[in-house]
Amino acid sequence: MTILIYLTLGLLTSLLFPPYFFLPLGFIIFPFLCLVLDLNKKNISNLNIFKNFLFFGFGFFISYLFWVKNPFFVFEETKFFFLAFLLLIILLSLILGLVFTIIFKLGKNIPIIFLIPFMFTISEYIISVFFYGFPWFTFSLVVSSNEYLLFSLKSFGTLISSYLIIQIFCLPYIFFKTLNLKKEIRYLSFIITLPIIFLMISHFYSKETNLKTNTIDLEIFQLNFKNNDQSLTPKKTLNTIIDNIQESTADMLIFGENNFPYLIDDLELKILKDSLKENQVLIIGATRFENNKYYNSLININSSNVTYFDKKILVPFGEFLPFRDTLTFLESIAGPHNYSNGKEERIINLSNNISFIPVICYEIVFYWKLLNKLNHKSNFIVNITNDFWFGKYIGPYQHLYLTKIRAAEFNKPIIRVSNNGISAVIDNNGNIIKNTQLNNTEKFKHKLFLQEKNNFVNEHLILKIYFFIIFLLITIYYLRKNV
Repeated sequence: MTILIYLTLGLLTSLLFPPYFFLPLGFIIFPFLCLVLDLNKKNISNLNIFKNFLFFGFGFFISYLFWVKNPFFVFEETKFFFLAFLLLIILLSLILGLVFTIIFKLGKNIPIIFLIPFMFTISEYIISVFFYGFPWFTFSLVVSSNEYLLFSLKSFGTLISSYLIIQIFCLPYIFFKTLNLKKEIRYLSFIITLPIIFLMISHFYSKETNLKTNTIDLEIFQLNFKNNDQSLTPKKTLNTIIDNIQESTADMLIFGENNFPYLIDDLELKILKDSLKENQVLIIGATRFENNKYYNSLININSSNVTYFDKKILVPFGEFLPFRDTLTFLESIAGPHNYSNGKEERIINLSNNISFIPVICYEIVFYWKLLNKLNHKSNFIVNITNDFWFGKYIGPYQHLYLTKIRAAEFNKPIIRVSNNGISAVIDNNGNIIKNTQLNNTEKFKHKLFLQEKNNFVNEHLILKIYFFIIFLLITIYYLRKNV
């Protein structure tokens, strides 16, 4: 019965995330978890904690990541292997159960209202950083549909926002406890209020200019090419691209990931250069070949020059196959060759001191790997992707909302161009200004105003250190108190 309860709680927790956003559920799920764990924390065994949160994780991830099975159905030869996606679900559930067991054992004497958010946040961090590819799991997503709540991402960053969101969901539990109620409220107020005051002061003294220094007339092309469309020849694809280029009068033309249909073994690309008008810039995704290596690339072209950025963070089982000699049946998804990690700096410079940060596909979820000293002052971000692999329902929407929170966190507009959707212009507050519909062939124009905006990524790092120290001190205090 207990296992069924935790499995159900995990399933319900996934409904807090896009595309559902049933946020009131959070004020039921997390106080209930606080109650159950608080009542049993002195008697519950480590094995039961592990088992309960293993099933909580399974319920959550099987619902949240159900779309991961979709790539297996793109090609006939892989559809019978779709249950392999359960291995990922089981792995993530095991990690969640193990992290909860260790933290609960070490922090058993810490007030449960603090311990629950801490356990979830540490699990999110470990899955994101140490297990390749899943910053996809972040509680910051639950506020990504609300333009006012997205401010928390700008102020606190992804990880601390996740902690604060869960902490707020736990608040109703305070009113079910009479013992030490005032003490816990004081602790809670101290932990949450101090960083808020710090950030308010930091933002107040930050120098930010909102002058519109430049504008770029963009045109976004969502071509909606199907990866498994046998009738779509490279020649037809290229003709479609050339026709769209020649009809456009925009300053910057942006196509999706890997839209260019031929392998690029040099960067001449004369046919594309000749299609451009003077001062036009073309951005398009392509596969590049150099020194016997393949790269997933963003190509930046004008009438006289070509620059590029090669994808640095590759999708396992999508862009490279571990144990390729054994897992040959997955070559329909990953292709016959492994892609290589790019070495170019993550910045592309345009004229008039304008630059943008190139991001390819799900690189956008790796919030700690995108900004650096070289590019943090860039004017905007261009994210090209192909969400055809993600299915028709949950996956593409999660990917879009992950992009929204990155725009708010970095305080930079993002131009998102997906081969099949959802393409969008997202402002520096994470609000969608204009977008296409999923699986439609569409194009639209947009005038992008470039503003000088500060971001607070350094403050986000300070906050992480602050919260770590606070929880370390709380743990030491309660351990000594109960010796």
